[in-house]
Amino acid sequence: MERARTDNLLGRCPHGLVQLSARGHSMKRERLHLQGDMTVETGKDTNGRFFIAYANGTSVILREQDEVRQFLNLVGKTRSRDALDSWFASLSLGDRGHNPVPTEMEQGLSERAIATGFGPECHLDESDPNYQTRTVI
Repeated sequence: MERARTDNLLGRCPHGLVQLSARGHSMKRERLHLQGDMTVETGKDTNGRFFIAYANGTSVILREQDEVRQFLNLVGKTRSRDALDSWFASLSLGDRGHNPVPTEMEQGLSERAIATGFGPECHLDESDPNYQTRTVI
C-alpha cells in the first residue's frame, strides 16, 4: 500500500499512463509517463515546441513528434502508443488556439523608432553628416 502511494506521487500508476504538469521558469511544462520508465516532457521556447524523451537510461531533446515516436520505438496499436498519439493531438489543438507573438524582425521597425532610435538603420537620411561614419572600439 505504501509503495503504491509513493509511485502515484512520482506520477506513475499500475496502468503505466499518467499525464502530469510541472512548472518551468517561463511556462508550464507537461509530462507524459508511459510504460516502464519511459517519459516524454514538452515545453516551448523561442524556437517553438520541444520534447524531452527518456527511455532506456537515455534522454534526448527533439523537435518533431515523429522523431519522438522513433526514439521511443513503441509498437502501434498498444495503450502506450495510443496515449502518446492522443497526447500529441491534444498538444497540437492547444497550439492552434494560441496566437504566436511576432518577433521584432517580423514586425519591422515603426516610423517612430526609425525617427528617434539609435543605430545605422534609424539614420537613413543621407544629408546627415554622420551618415557614413563607423565606430571603432
